[in-house]
Amino acid sequence: MCESGLEKKAAHFLLTHPKVADLSEQPPSVVWFDAAGQRHRHTFDFLVTLKDGRKLAVAVKPKARAERHRLADVLASIATQLPRGFADGVLLITDADLPRDLVHNSALLHHARRAPDQGLDAAVLKLAKATSVTTIGTLVRESGRGGEAFRSVTRLIANGLIAVVGQSRIGYATPVTAANDGEVA
Repeated sequence: MCESGLEKKAAHFLLTHPKVADLSEQPPSVVWFDAAGQRHRHTFDFLVTLKDGRKLAVAVKPKARAERHRLADVLASIATQLPRGFADGVLLITDADLPRDLVHNSALLHHARRAPDQGLDAAVLKLAKATSVTTIGTLVRESGRGGEAFRSVTRLIANGLIAVVGQSRIGYATPVTAANDGEVA
């Protein structure tokens, strides 16, 4: 239930990042004091738990607004005053951190995970392992399953079993390869 389009883009990015284990929205606010000793409350947009157990409190703001309000400095001050156990650090994400292709790919990967098909995923992964580098379109065509196979490939990418070669917007022409001996869970 993101409050803005930018938050939704950031959520998709975080949910599909390979180091992220969990994402919570709108964690409880934290109290912090500015240099003059004034008491403030700040509510982060997300609380991210990484796979290594660390937690990051994440603020998502448009770059212009973050710069105008010197949000990086404010967050640095808040980071030194976080309650024990709340988070190990803070992260600011702005629209400048979310280029169009990254946003597109993150949303695509996130949505592909929502409807798993283990049988199809295993078949598509087997096709990917049969060659060193191929394209998503080739895997889709060879599977004979059309859009379902496209979602399967993107799901396998999201799960780290197939890797994109290079960096580009994910589509039928995207070159891919099987990741290091990945297996469908």
